[in-house]
Amino acid sequence: LLFVNELDEKMFSCLETISPKWLEMTSGEIKATFSNNKDSVENTDGEDIKETILEHQGRINELEEEIGRIAHLESKLKDIGRIAHLESKLSQNGVAIKINRGGNKKLKKKMTKIVAKQAANRKEVRRVALQNQDHDRRVLALESCREQQNRRFDEFEQNQAEFNILKERVILLEAN
Repeated sequence: LLFVNELDEKMFSCLETISPKWLEMTSGEIKATFSNNKDSVENTDGEDIKETILEHQGRINELEEEIGRIAHLESKLKDIGRIAHLESKLSQNGVAIKINRGGNKKLKKKMTKIVAKQAANRKEVRRVALQNQDHDRRVLALESCREQQNRRFDEFEQNQAEFNILKERVILLEAN
């Protein structure tokens, strides 16, 4: 019995060093359990945990929606890239329209519009490329946030398992 008592004290001091907040919370729950306040403590902590999980789930949903929007924008950027590639191939193959100075005025106007449209398209491609870089940074930040949330959830589950083990030990000790 003395050995078990000493082992219990050593385990308590180790837990106090490793996770003092968790130990304080768990000790408070145990005290509340044995002072006939069991229902209010468990409901409060359960509600807090549920609320935290719901908040994290909401944030994950927001991140997934943002990733969907980014994928859509990336698809648009690929289309613009294909257009730019085709324009490049046309100019590389020497396909060009030569306008005769005294030639058709309508043809000159159309050519001017096409050149202006190509310039606008190039600007749009650059703008979308910058947006894509920004979205890539956002995706990385969101993925980092998701990894942090997953680590926190894993820590929570580990703490819950440790709490259950300690709770069982307390019950066994009380039974003895």
